[in-house]
Amino acid sequence: MADHVRHADLTDSELAVLNCFAGGDVHRLPDADGARSLRGGFLSGLLTGLYRVRPRGIPALRLIGARVTGRLNLEAAEVKHLVDLRDCHFDEPVELQMSKITGLRMTGCRVPALSGRNLCVDSDLVLEGGFRSDGVVDLTDGEVRGTLRLTNAVLRGNPDHALLAGRLKVSGSVQATGLRALGEVRLRGAEIGGSLHLTGARIGNAGGNALEASGLVVAGNLFCDSGPLVSGRGVSGRGDSGRIRFFSHGRILLPGARIGGDAVFSGARMEIPAVPDRHTTVIPSGVLDTNAALIADRIRIEGNLELDDDLRVIGSIRLPSAQIGGHLHLSGATLGRPASVSTLPVVGAAADSPRIPVALLADGAHIGGDLEARARVGARNGNEAPLTAYGQVRLVDASIRGNARLTGGRLHGRGLDVLLADRIHVGGTLFLQYLVAEGSLRLQNAQIGSSLDCTGARLTMPRCRQDGTIKPSLDARVAVVGKDLLCSRGFVATGGVRVRLVEAGKLVSFHEATLGGASDRGGAGTATPALNAYGLSAPRFVFRFGVPPKGSVVLTRAKAASVSDAAELWEAEGGVELEDFAFESIAAAPPVMVRTRLRWLRRVLPNYLPWPYEQLARAYREAGDDEQADRVLLAKQKRRFAALGPIGRVWGRLQEFTVGYGYRPWLAGCWLVLFWLGGAWWFRGHEMQNLDDGQNPVWNPWLLSADLLLPVVNLGHDGVWRIDESSQWIAGVLTAAGWILASTAAAGTTRVLKRG
Repeated sequence: MADHVRHADLTDSELAVLNCFAGGDVHRLPDADGARSLRGGFLSGLLTGLYRVRPRGIPALRLIGARVTGRLNLEAAEVKHLVDLRDCHFDEPVELQMSKITGLRMTGCRVPALSGRNLCVDSDLVLEGGFRSDGVVDLTDGEVRGTLRLTNAVLRGNPDHALLAGRLKVSGSVQATGLRALGEVRLRGAEIGGSLHLTGARIGNAGGNALEASGLVVAGNLFCDSGPLVSGRGVSGRGDSGRIRFFSHGRILLPGARIGGDAVFSGARMEIPAVPDRHTTVIPSGVLDTNAALIADRIRIEGNLELDDDLRVIGSIRLPSAQIGGHLHLSGATLGRPASVSTLPVVGAAADSPRIPVALLADGAHIGGDLEARARVGARNGNEAPLTAYGQVRLVDASIRGNARLTGGRLHGRGLDVLLADRIHVGGTLFLQYLVAEGSLRLQNAQIGSSLDCTGARLTMPRCRQDGTIKPSLDARVAVVGKDLLCSRGFVATGGVRVRLVEAGKLVSFHEATLGGASDRGGAGTATPALNAYGLSAPRFVFRFGVPPKGSVVLTRAKAASVSDAAELWEAEGGVELEDFAFESIAAAPPVMVRTRLRWLRRVLPNYLPWPYEQLARAYREAGDDEQADRVLLAKQKRRFAALGPIGRVWGRLQEFTVGYGYRPWLAGCWLVLFWLGGAWWFRGHEMQNLDDGQNPVWNPWLLSADLLLPVVNLGHDGVWRIDESSQWIAGVLTAAGWILASTAAAGTTRVLKRG
């Protein structure tokens, strides 16, 4: 502790202060030269009881406009009086470490520095109203049993730190609205019984941490937002008329923090200089850029996390494994660096591992309410716009108990997975309506309780592989959707859609969708199917595209109760794969005839496959239209025998014209009648002699023709007449035709009976 001034050596100004101290009166020092000066040693002695004072009330030190020369040193001292200093100027740092003070107010004061490690203040600690420190304010391991007030304070600090308050305990709130700190504000491990107010604060520490609050515990709310401008304060950092904005230049660290209420960053401005070498490895390949302006790994927020209202972040936001009890609001926010996604990634064998710019990283986050990133109709301030992200938005293994609304959002990440949400769990609906994304959306193994709604979304510039080929614009393979999967009404995916092995509870719709068209980086053409629906299952499919898909459509092993299609599906540029595609009913809009459907099948099946024909026939038969089902199966047999060798094709033609492959057995009867009539006509003009002179049969050309034509049946005329010359050939033709027609008719009849 510094040497105290003896009573006999006190100046007139100091004696006046001593007199006012005895009664707790306010003493305003005059502006005359030298009259404002008080020695630090005198104040130290006064507050530690060195001078005998006859109380005239409750003693307290109340000074206005003093200039304190020398060091005010109260290290390890116990001050039982209120210290209220206004607009005082200190020439040397204030030493308060390990001291205990009833109350300390330094409103508008200016100090070179303030050292208060292990300081204990029994009431409020007030460093506001223009308080300025040109060095570090150190409150590490301190305790404030009231409120810590830093409103409009200016902490210039040293190049690294402005406020050190690690493990500080504050019973009430921390009021730091409009704080200006040039250096790191450290609240690591601090415990705040009320709320932390940093509304309109400006914190800068380029290249380092602006706010280091790892493990911070706030019982109330955390406010790092914009607010109304307090008149007469003149605080810089106002973003628009009548508002002051929170601004940080440097990282904000909140890993492991616990917030008992809401965490509000609405309208804030955060930025961090780009550091090219700061990245994290991504499995299976590549690196992840982590130039994060807000790092809140494992943060726990009991209320809402507000990152909305025209929030702008130059850098990324990290929320991995965050626990948010309420909603996550992102409406009106702008995240990331536009320059980081202005060009396509370099591809090819010579390319390095890709660096993936990230806007939001929330892997493993748990959100108890909704994720709200859409434009709010009728909202004020910045919430009338949706989320805009420059870089990847990551929600891998995230869990959202309510709905996730990204309606109308703008995601920029050309050539990247701009939304990476593998294994995401959404209790309600995932709204991607009218989303505009430069890049791909990846939702592999997603679990969506209600619907996945991509109505009107526009997905362009899909992700590029290292070999230059492209991936689907929407990849939701092995996802489970409780109700509807909607990619309709203007939905555009230039890289195609992959819904392989997806299960949907009600409807899968591609009504008026436009799929495909993007080419690989080598310009060799479409690199992926326009629609890969292998193993897709749902009660109802709607494949009524706006234009024919520019690529193949894979419906292999897809399964639905009903299918609604149109000509555009069957006009897909790459064809349609239909192996084991199963459905119970199918209808086109507008309705089409069976011959049109058969023409569609011929177009998309260059090689014969029985399953599509059998499935279509089964659908017609289930609808009670047996005639159309037979026409389909007849077309199937035509394709079948056309794919065989010459003998098979001849046999097929014979079956077609005789019995219609068993689906028209009445044709055999027609042919039998024709052969019977032809044979009778011949034999009528070529009467024959009886074979045995002992018999006298009656000549009947009609019965002879029938007896030769019908196998097995004996009418008594075959074998009783001498058949010679040309009649032998006619008889042979009738016998052969009879056997062929009878066998094919029997086969056809058997098939009809089995089908029935």
